[in-house]
Amino acid sequence: MQYFCGVDGGGSKTVCVVGDEEGRVLSVGLAGPSNLSIVGLGAACREVRSAVATALEAAGAERARVVFAALAGAGSERRRRLLLRELRGAGPWDEVFVGTDAVAALMAATLGRPGVVVIAGTGSIALAVDAEGRVYRAGGWGWLVDDEGGGFYLGREAVRRALMAYDGRGRATLLLDLLLARFGARSIEEIVDRISLGEIGVTEVASLAPLVLEAYRRGDPVAVEVVRDACRSLAIAAAAAARRAGLQGRVMVGICGGVFEGSAEFREEFARALRAEFPGAVITGLAARPVIGALLLAYRSAGIELTEQLITNVLKTAARYRELRHGGQGGRRGAGEADL
Repeated sequence: MQYFCGVDGGGSKTVCVVGDEEGRVLSVGLAGPSNLSIVGLGAACREVRSAVATALEAAGAERARVVFAALAGAGSERRRRLLLRELRGAGPWDEVFVGTDAVAALMAATLGRPGVVVIAGTGSIALAVDAEGRVYRAGGWGWLVDDEGGGFYLGREAVRRALMAYDGRGRATLLLDLLLARFGARSIEEIVDRISLGEIGVTEVASLAPLVLEAYRRGDPVAVEVVRDACRSLAIAAAAAARRAGLQGRVMVGICGGVFEGSAEFREEFARALRAEFPGAVITGLAARPVIGALLLAYRSAGIELTEQLITNVLKTAARYRELRHGGQGGRRGAGEADL
């Protein structure tokens, strides 16, 4: 019997699933964070090995034929090469492949069909896959220079627009009072000082996204403008990725990430923006968790066809595991899709 592993590694944990030749999910293994940008190369690889070893042991298997590790922080070819160099021959597997966590989310959204995924978490990115399995990206170049529409973008805009209001360069906004209350600060200058001194970092700025959405719900014109700009940027990225992949007509667009998942209003605003930029888009959620997308990528990397039966086996058996149950919108092969 041959075994295949999909790994989804991020800033809080690493998850591995083991599947057999028929697509039956046999076990789950957990380990610590493996985001290269946060924990470094050595620690990231150590946690990948730990997650895979734990999952294989639980499955009663000694070795995997193929492991596909979908890792946050693996966004450039150079970083993927570094990870591969460290992982090849260094774990209980014959072959290992490395991609980004976004690629796993794309597979979890499309299940091997042509389509698009838009991710809005701390950062943002749009990916599209064509009929030949080639992947194209738009955006996602990092919080410092890009990632429009993600949580950090929304949080940064909250601070920037509050400063503009304070200076008299912009309209008055609820965001100023919400920020002061959030940080227990007496003035906006205090918040800027804490940012400059590193006391408020990327994660904390991204965590301000709900404040923008609260102000949006309360009808604050500045927050409404920020949210609409964010959704328009995400829609433009989705349309750009689809064009690069040559996708036309009705195209499935999966959405995921904390910003989407935390706000129905944001999803609705994005749907309006996407309809304007990309009339053929059909919005859905992911059909499975990204780690299942990584498992499907392991099968594909091994040269195994992603047949209807194999995918059905994967999804049915994954549902037995609490860690793999998926409660998102959308479903298997288009089920639950909605024109929005």
